[in-house]
Amino acid sequence: MSYLFIAHDLAVVRAVSTRVAVMYAGSVVEIAPKAQIYADPQHPYSRALLDAVPRVDPDFVRHPVVAGEVPSLLDPPTGCSFHPRCPFTMERCRIEPPLLKESGPGRRLACHLSST
Repeated sequence: MSYLFIAHDLAVVRAVSTRVAVMYAGSVVEIAPKAQIYADPQHPYSRALLDAVPRVDPDFVRHPVVAGEVPSLLDPPTGCSFHPRCPFTMERCRIEPPLLKESGPGRRLACHLSST
């Protein structure tokens, strides 16, 4: 039996899921087993989401919040939909949408950073 559980609360996702798909602007940007996503997020948006989770660890280094606004789904940006907010944007990101490709055992990633 399988369930599709959709949530914004990453603590709940961690508690009930075995595989996690991270979506941005209606597209999957990363999918992997739960342990991989939480231990080593590879997409910049996945990292930003996990950095935003409140922590009690005073030594945790929080990265800057993602700048900018979520794009309009009626008029999305060309290329990668995350490129206007991504701190690692390259020219290729502005032109070509990344494909969701295997980036390791059981893991798929849609990011041009993984192919450079």
